Amino acid sequence: MLFDTGTAGRFVPAPRKRNRTTLARADSLLGPSTHLLGRKEQGTALIFALVMLLLLTILGITAVTTSSLQEKMAGNMRDQFMAQQAGDSILFDGQSLIFNQLTKPVPICPPDPTVRIWDSNCLPANVGATAANWWQTAGDAWWLANGILSTVGNTYTSQEPRFVVERIQEVPDNLEIGSKPGPETFYFRTTGWSVGISDYSRGLFQSVFHKRSDTYVNQ
Repeated sequence: MLFDTGTAGRFVPAPRKRNRTTLARADSLLGPSTHLLGRKEQGTALIFALVMLLLLTILGITAVTTSSLQEKMAGNMRDQFMAQQAGDSILFDGQSLIFNQLTKPVPICPPDPTVRIWDSNCLPANVGATAANWWQTAGDAWWLANGILSTVGNTYTSQEPRFVVERIQEVPDNLEIGSKPGPETFYFRTTGWSVGISDYSRGLFQSVFHKRSDTYVNQ
């Protein structure tokens, strides 16, 4: 449609009316979900970020816990290794105690301070044990009171290692009936006790050895 503007020969087109019905219908077809799409995307990103943060936190806590546990395990192994090293020298001290004696010892309970050899028949009773494996009953107080200090100085453990020597058996070399008495073989046992850097680690060591009676001056 054209309108006359008052000037001859000039016509301008009439403004078109906006089809509000069509726009309203199209807007209703979109629905409220289309308008809130941006907000829903922002909420999803926040939840995803929180989940990732939670997973990273769990991984971090697990790594710290694992490292602390491995450190404690390494410390316990080192403590036990120190107790074992301290106890190895005790076994040689027990053998030296026996082989350095020139006269045949007489084991008693408690032993003579100069001889320092226990009789295996009465040692369990002295410890308070009901069985022959008395070392399973002997506590730290008994070892500190009766054990012999090692000749090897040890400054890395909380307590100095200690040991005891007992004569467990004597066997004649000639077992024939009616034979003349001859040399005998004495069997000894060294039992050692040691601790590590802390008192929580324990070590018990044993060795059995023998010595002939003819090596003594007083057979």
